[in-house]
Amino acid sequence: MRVLAGDIGGTKTAVAIVKFSARGLAFERLERYPSADYAGLEPIVEEFLSSERVKPSVAAFGVAGPVRAGTAKVTKLPWRIEERRLARRIGIARVSLLNDFVAAALGLLHLTPRQVCVLAPGRPDPLGPIGILGAGTGLGEAALLQIGGRYEVIPSEGGHADFGPRNPIEDRLVVFLREKFGRASRDRILSGGGLVLLYQFLLSEGFARENRFVRSAFERGDDGAAVVSRFGLSGKDRLCRKALEMFVSIYGSEAGNLALQYRATGGVFVAGGIAAKILPAIRRPAFLRAFREKPPMEQLLAAIPVRVVRDPRLGLIGAAAGAYFTTIETTRPSRKTIVRPTRS
Repeated sequence: MRVLAGDIGGTKTAVAIVKFSARGLAFERLERYPSADYAGLEPIVEEFLSSERVKPSVAAFGVAGPVRAGTAKVTKLPWRIEERRLARRIGIARVSLLNDFVAAALGLLHLTPRQVCVLAPGRPDPLGPIGILGAGTGLGEAALLQIGGRYEVIPSEGGHADFGPRNPIEDRLVVFLREKFGRASRDRILSGGGLVLLYQFLLSEGFARENRFVRSAFERGDDGAAVVSRFGLSGKDRLCRKALEMFVSIYGSEAGNLALQYRATGGVFVAGGIAAKILPAIRRPAFLRAFREKPPMEQLLAAIPVRVVRDPRLGLIGAAAGAYFTTIETTRPSRKTIVRPTRS
């Protein structure tokens, strides 16, 4: 069975054809498109399918935004997507929309050990909830629960919740963000734009003088998050290094918040576009220290496994798997491992 899968983000949209067989799933074709260059999802999918002689029989798309009643509004794009309209435009009768981190959570069930990096092995509860979060253009979150022998995804828009500072410098960061945006949210910090905001905050604090090479990279129009990450990982610039350190610590703390909210004794996965790119920084002690330093819950958090997803195709894998298993469920209703995706 061939499935058309999409992962729609504020910066990039990935579209793929995934084939399911007795040996598992495999990618036949994958293309990425700059989201802002298109007026909506339909032109991207039509362009992608234009070279396909035989269209897949079903399609599913993970969307960076809430999905209700078959309709989605992309949070950081002026796109409105409707299942029925999209199905008519692309000529595929069965189309489903999922929140992007609902899709990512479904994808976790199909990862191999080579596709993840273990930060902490922990002592996982095989029946315990699993949490997932990921910073990219924004911050996504979700959880997986086992209910009646099957997995259910619990969606979340927790990335847009208020940011809670933990120390005096983060207190001042909240004031800095409130003055700029009227509010300090987790998503505002834990995103590509957040890395740049942390750099600007530290510069405004007089933490260090601006490096002329960093300033030149910004002036050339280089991607700001990539600039801060590159100079931060190399250690060649104090501002970038400190911005990256703050980002990683806040990221670890938010992962710990997620673990507590869902009591994710089955483990926490860190996904999204940024984590794999700054993996050397995340593997340093600061991330896990921030994850666990939440008295009186240190012992609970110390037992929770923490892993980073290396594979950027996670959302595509999950969208395709959700569509595939939902399709075959009607013919094999007793299958215990089938996942029923939650749309919201």
